[in-house]
Amino acid sequence: MVELYVVRHGETDTNYEMRVNGRSTDMPLNQTGIEQARALRNEIDMTTFDIVYTSPLKRAKETAQILNNGIHDALIVDDRLAEADYGTWDGVSEKELYQEHPETFDENGFLLPSFIEYAENAESYQSVYRRVESFLQDISTLGDQRVMAVCHGFISRAILRQVLEINDLSKIVQPANGGVSKYQLTEKNRYLRFYARKKFIE
Repeated sequence: MVELYVVRHGETDTNYEMRVNGRSTDMPLNQTGIEQARALRNEIDMTTFDIVYTSPLKRAKETAQILNNGIHDALIVDDRLAEADYGTWDGVSEKELYQEHPETFDENGFLLPSFIEYAENAESYQSVYRRVESFLQDISTLGDQRVMAVCHGFISRAILRQVLEINDLSKIVQPANGGVSKYQLTEKNRYLRFYARKKFIE
C-alpha cells in the first residue's frame, strides 16, 4: 500500500495579498512561506520517504527543496501537480473579482467551476480533475512506497475530491499554506487518513 503525503506550498506574496494564485502566477515563497516550510521540515524525517514529487511552479519546488534538505538526490517534477490555470484572473484581487462576479464564488470564498465563463484562457476544473486522477492512478501502482507530493491549494482539494468521490467541490475547504494531508492507496482502494493538518503526524 502506498502512503501518499500531500503538502501545500508555503505562503507567497499573492497568497498574503489574497489574489488568485494559479499556474500563471509563478511566484516564489515569501519569508513567511520559507519559515512555514522550515517549520514543517523540522517535524519530518525525509529519510523515511522513497519518492518526492513536486509541481513545476516555483513556490512548490522551493517548498519541496526546503523539506528535502538535500536528502534525496532528485525531486521528481510532475506537471500534473501544477496549480489550476485561472487565465486572465490569475494574480487579480479576489475582492475585486467577487465585487464583479459574486456568482462565481462559493460560500467559503473559493471559485466555482463557472468562473471559466468569465476568465479568458483558463483551465476547466474537469481538466484539473483528469490530470490529478492520472497522477493518483500512477502512484497507486508503486506498491509499498512512502511518497510526498508538494503542490497547491486547489490541487490538494482536487486530490481529496478524487479519493472520496465528492461531486460538490464546495464541500472541500483548502488547506492552509504548509498544510499536510495523508492518503493510503492501492490499485483497487483509496483511503483518507487525515486532511489539511498544520502539523506533520505519522
